[in-house]
Amino acid sequence: MAEIIRSKKPLAVSPVKSGQPLGAILASMGFEQSIPLVHGAQGCSAFAKVFFIQHFHDPIPLQSTAMDPTSTIMGADENIFTALNVLCSRNNPKAIVLLSTGLSEAQGSDISRVVRQFRDEFPRHKGVALLTVNTPDFYGSLENGYSAVLESMVEQWVPEKPQPGVRNRRVNLLLSHLLTPGDVELLRSYVEAFGLQPVIVPDLSQSLDGHLASGDFSPITQGGSSLRLIEQMGQSLGTFAIGVSLSRAAQLLAQRSHAEVVTLPHLMTMSQCDTFIHQLKRLSGRDVPAWIERQRGQLQDAMIDCHMWLQGVPVALAAEGDLLAAWCDFARDMGMVPGPVVAPVSQKGLQDLPVEKVIIGDLEDMQDLLCETPASLLVSNSHAADLAGQFGIPLVRAGFPLFDRLGEFRRVRQGYAGMRDTLFELANAQRDRHHHLAAYHSPLRQRFYEPASSEGDYATC
Repeated sequence: MAEIIRSKKPLAVSPVKSGQPLGAILASMGFEQSIPLVHGAQGCSAFAKVFFIQHFHDPIPLQSTAMDPTSTIMGADENIFTALNVLCSRNNPKAIVLLSTGLSEAQGSDISRVVRQFRDEFPRHKGVALLTVNTPDFYGSLENGYSAVLESMVEQWVPEKPQPGVRNRRVNLLLSHLLTPGDVELLRSYVEAFGLQPVIVPDLSQSLDGHLASGDFSPITQGGSSLRLIEQMGQSLGTFAIGVSLSRAAQLLAQRSHAEVVTLPHLMTMSQCDTFIHQLKRLSGRDVPAWIERQRGQLQDAMIDCHMWLQGVPVALAAEGDLLAAWCDFARDMGMVPGPVVAPVSQKGLQDLPVEKVIIGDLEDMQDLLCETPASLLVSNSHAADLAGQFGIPLVRAGFPLFDRLGEFRRVRQGYAGMRDTLFELANAQRDRHHHLAAYHSPLRQRFYEPASSEGDYATC
């Protein structure tokens, strides 16, 4: 069990974390034709939009209630009424996710009460689904905001008592922020290979996968999880919750569904991925497709090929809790040594990490740890690029934001194929750092001569 050590610094010098609203916005982008509405000042949404555009390189449909100094002091309920009415009237969304910020939370705004009042005063907008989520900046991080959206979604959109009957080919997938759009696409192919229909929540593979959409900018999300399917999640054949942070959301869904819920921390080890595939085989009654077995064999071959380059390599980690759990298990499973480890805030599952201690801090704390305990690889977001350059070690980009490389936002890390490609990436990074010894030539070596031409000239070898 890991020892959790909190940094005693009064402030974060080089933060590794992102605020709760960013995680909530990210999850909201995975709902079909939805609009994330941030209840706060315009800067709360402006800075978030900059981060998302840098990360995904796509336009982001994000709105704000635009609280000003007067509404902050006198009350901002009217801002919510106006914003909801305008968005429903002009953009015709299927859902609006109303998120609080540090400003509105400090003000004491009760967004749930305001939404109930909005329903009474604007009955013509009853066809738009509304979701309220409390996500203060001054508590938690991106992971907490992301999981809060899924918990609120189950509580507010999934009926407490599911309708009778089971949809025998439907499987729910509750996915953590650690899965990229590329990971989601791979999981979808796994589920569909067994003849099952995946209900993926949130589904970023349809909304933030980097596709070129037709037409102009859309004020609502394109793609994402169907609200109709979300309401019917209680009737599905089974549910998978992938991510330690989604444990409460999985429990809430288990209480509102007929089927069992399988919780997995990640799919970055062979054992966890085998469990996922075995459960799909059991639910579907079908054999494992040949292409999945081939991917597993490719992973095993990659483990053999990369073993000599990764065995015993120390890996430093600075990321959210779910990412730390995935990368620590992956490192140990592949023969590497995880540590030192830095987490932005105290989160679920940190004490279960297979390391001696976890520092709750920032990248400056990681810098101090690397001086004491050198590492050969650093796993973190793009904010750690300068730190990796300072110590001359490769940076393996994971988490949010990733703004200094193209395509990193959809790199596949999970599943057999993701683990295979990640192994090659890490092994090649180690090979690039390997310095070959120059050939040694003894000063006492003998010099041999042989004829160089028919004219009798001689050349030295």
